[in-house]
Amino acid sequence: MRTRLKVWILSAILVCCCCGIDLSAIEFISLKGYLGEDETVEALKQVEAWHETPPEKALIEVDSSSGDLKAVLLLAQRIYELKQEHSVQIVVYLGNNVLGPGAILPFLADELLSSPFVSWGAIPLGSESTLPLNVLRNRVTSLIASQGARGDLLKLLARAMVDPALTVTNEDGWRIRNESVTDRGQVISPKGETLVISHNQLKELGLVERFVRASELQANYGVELIPTEANSASVRRRAVSGTVNERLEAHIRIDEARPLNIGHLIIDDKTVGITPGTWLYVKSALDYYKETKPAFIILELNTPGGQVYPSQQISDALKEMDTQYGIPVVAYINNWAISAGAMLAYSCRFIVIAKDASMGAAAPVFQTQEGMEAAPEKVNSAFRSDFANRARFFGRNGLLAEAMVDKDMILVRRHGKIVKVDTEEQIRRDGPDPDEMISAKGKLLTLNAEEMMDLGVADLRIESVAVTPIGTAEEGQGLWPASKMQLFQHEYFKRFSHGTVDSYQGDWKIDFLAMLTHPVVSSLIFLGLFLGFYIEMSSPGFGIPGAVAILCLFLVLLSSFAMEAASWLEVILIIAGLVLLGLELFVIPGFGVAGLAGIAAIIVGLFALMLPGLETVSFDQDSNTWNAAGEVFMERLVWLCGSLVVGLVVVALLARYVLPRFTAFNRLVLTGEQDSSEGYVAGVDPRTLPPPGSQGVVEATLRPSGSVIIDDVLYTATSVGGFIEKGTDIEVLRLDGSRVIVVSVESDIETL
Repeated sequence: MRTRLKVWILSAILVCCCCGIDLSAIEFISLKGYLGEDETVEALKQVEAWHETPPEKALIEVDSSSGDLKAVLLLAQRIYELKQEHSVQIVVYLGNNVLGPGAILPFLADELLSSPFVSWGAIPLGSESTLPLNVLRNRVTSLIASQGARGDLLKLLARAMVDPALTVTNEDGWRIRNESVTDRGQVISPKGETLVISHNQLKELGLVERFVRASELQANYGVELIPTEANSASVRRRAVSGTVNERLEAHIRIDEARPLNIGHLIIDDKTVGITPGTWLYVKSALDYYKETKPAFIILELNTPGGQVYPSQQISDALKEMDTQYGIPVVAYINNWAISAGAMLAYSCRFIVIAKDASMGAAAPVFQTQEGMEAAPEKVNSAFRSDFANRARFFGRNGLLAEAMVDKDMILVRRHGKIVKVDTEEQIRRDGPDPDEMISAKGKLLTLNAEEMMDLGVADLRIESVAVTPIGTAEEGQGLWPASKMQLFQHEYFKRFSHGTVDSYQGDWKIDFLAMLTHPVVSSLIFLGLFLGFYIEMSSPGFGIPGAVAILCLFLVLLSSFAMEAASWLEVILIIAGLVLLGLELFVIPGFGVAGLAGIAAIIVGLFALMLPGLETVSFDQDSNTWNAAGEVFMERLVWLCGSLVVGLVVVALLARYVLPRFTAFNRLVLTGEQDSSEGYVAGVDPRTLPPPGSQGVVEATLRPSGSVIIDDVLYTATSVGGFIEKGTDIEVLRLDGSRVIVVSVESDIETL
């Protein structure tokens, strides 16, 4: 359990009153649990601040049974210098256990206070960064500033608490036994054991006059000095619960002038899981709540996980809702938050759980022909880092999140702190404070409700109680009293039970858009767009193929913008490509750079529209892997490239075997394209070309090349003497090989 640095003036006041201490200018530090480098840093900062602005007195509470000797000695040295340089009076309050390195600090005291049942001593117990006994003994005794009998007694205690080779006896006072002299005194601490003294011995030695009970503090001032057992889950839950209430009150603000509305989202599907459709649902809901501004939003989770990329989109949106719009999100795990569901829970400022909740098992997997397979390490590594960062965003432990992704990660709780070890041999199984296993090698971390509370992953747990069920009409409308939900039976949330839950309801539009985003459906839409565009461009006028192409383009735009996978840049690119292609077909003779550039721009624009999150794609060169957006990008790119290949094959088949054989398509196929290998118009024998004198009408303006219709057949033609506008009557002037040379009927050019 981490060291807590607090300024508890009321605690100090009571202690001072009980023990006759002057109440003016007193400061307070509480040192509990394992005292390592990280755990003592806040206390050290406070002592440094006292050097700048010295108080008259400082009260230090110690309740610890293990720690780092060097870290505690550094803290003790600065406190000693504070006494010497600024004459600050140090009062030390001994909790139930003052063992290990923490036992050094009472030797700094000008006055000792104690709980009724204290154990003090055994300085090397449960310590790290071990020092030689002679060095440790010298450093501890040098902290004792008292002179006379009290100083001699404290130095004796310090030596015996450090060195197990010493024997302490009591014969007309405590002393260190001299082995060369017969000593019949009562043995207090035998050879081979470091000295530990009790509360009775403290009083017998005159070091403590009066004991102060924690119950007295709470009864009189509402302050509890909680005992700190290293493996006590109940103590940790009590400590966390108090801070959670403070954080809840700080972030959930109620406007008394407005009706109390509470947002509600539910991701509850143990079969389908999280998909792009889920992202559309959450996105639409959050847009709605940005307008209605509820006091907070409940995200109810009961899901086995799902796809990584939409889960990351949802995660980012949830964090943005809290940090940018000031509307906190409370994750309510109502049974399952597995895999990507755990990511969503970590993305909320608060996590509340049902008593049967589970969370974890978040390793990425891929669908193969043999079934689901674990992702390779290069993918797993990137996702593990991303998962841990999302957990840390709201101050939760990143190592626990990593262990949910990596089955080979070993986590233990050592001295109340979560620690990663590389091998099982590094686990401390013996000693006064052995490691507690959290995540074993070969198994993904999955936490139950008790473990989530114990490890600080969850903030509150809801016990099931009988509530009035939500009516069918209320559920259909998405509005019901908050009192009908289990969450609002908790002591803290009861204050909101008079509010109204405004649950966002998904509809057919979201389902339809979700269907459009499926890779297979989007690929078919792309294929329809490609074929419709080809057939329409190969035919005069505007018909069904053009309508199909426009509909498919509309569906592409609709799904892309709904998924926030595209911007207007892609639309502009497509429009520019169409303009270039139109210029090439109807203005610029032949087919060249403009036409090729137009086709390229259209394809690039379409691909950019249909490939989600292109701007978020990244490749990690160190791990040689794509991020989640990159994985989705590559999957959809394969589908679209496949669709393009299929489209090209279908176009070739239509042009070669289908369209020319149907008279119904005669007007849809240009029969005047030059085939250089045969020397005549493709698909038309030169002998069948319209003879000179045949009349028709211009279908596509001749500039000078274009297309004309003669006897319901479309031909490419070239004008003589300039442009001939669409709709103008023409007459075949002559045939130049496979070329049809035409002239306006109104022209005065004579037949050559």
